[in-house]
Amino acid sequence: MSTPARVHVQPAETTDLSAGFLTRELSPGVFMISNGNYQTLFMTTGEGVVLLDAPLPLIEYLHEAIADVTTEKVTTMIYSHGHTDHIGGAFRMGDGIEIIAEAGTAEFLREKQDPARPLPTTIYDKETTLHIGNREVRLFRDGFHSADGDTVLYLPNEKVMVAIDLLAHGWVPLLDFDLSENIYSYMGAFDRFLAYDFDSFLSGHTADVASRDDVELTRRYVLDVYATVKRLHDEINTPELLAQHRDSEQAGIKFVIEEVVRRATAELTQRWADGPMKGVDLWTESHTRAMVLYVRWTD
Repeated sequence: MSTPARVHVQPAETTDLSAGFLTRELSPGVFMISNGNYQTLFMTTGEGVVLLDAPLPLIEYLHEAIADVTTEKVTTMIYSHGHTDHIGGAFRMGDGIEIIAEAGTAEFLREKQDPARPLPTTIYDKETTLHIGNREVRLFRDGFHSADGDTVLYLPNEKVMVAIDLLAHGWVPLLDFDLSENIYSYMGAFDRFLAYDFDSFLSGHTADVASRDDVELTRRYVLDVYATVKRLHDEINTPELLAQHRDSEQAGIKFVIEEVVRRATAELTQRWADGPMKGVDLWTESHTRAMVLYVRWTD
């Protein structure tokens, strides 16, 4: 039996994507794979590989990446949530694999009946702990991103946590806080996850592994967006602005929203444009818009 070559495993200080992908070893036998944009995790167990998701942009590299570090085959796949970009390649992982999902995700997939996203074979409710070979894998439901629920993966012995679509190392969150469908839960997720003991944090994007510092930094940015939008919204004389649009209440509400977005975006851009995270020019306006909708009607 040949020894895996490990030619695609790179240290944190190297990012060579000439092969189309790279892997990083977070802990012995625990790997991140990335194409520079998407990332996910797989681990050896002594009894088969456990894979989190099968992102469509990574699917052509997954088998090669796994064979590069182990002779074990994939026996278990865990769905983080139901979105196609993260599990749309699951149908190409082969037959006979155990697929684990939280009850909300399972119900969503039953309704979708998408052949590219095979139905889970094992369903858990709220939380579960897997003991597979030499690994203890804790899974629990959260609601920070997807309406059908999010599975967060935690490896207590390796101090690794994965919460897909919470943040991106080195960047502010994507559009509308990574398209979160629950801003209240999203804002609280940072404290919930920081209560765990982890060194490495994956969230589904970039070629880098995040740390506690990245989670804390993104938390600070998100809460700054919230505090800024709330303050500006509360300062605005809404009745006066609505009075300027007596012929159309909806036009008045639109004006209030756009005014808060304009002021908050300008203020936040001044504070964050020079770092330490990229993407302020791309996404902060969308964050203020998502937040003013939350502040005005939900907070």
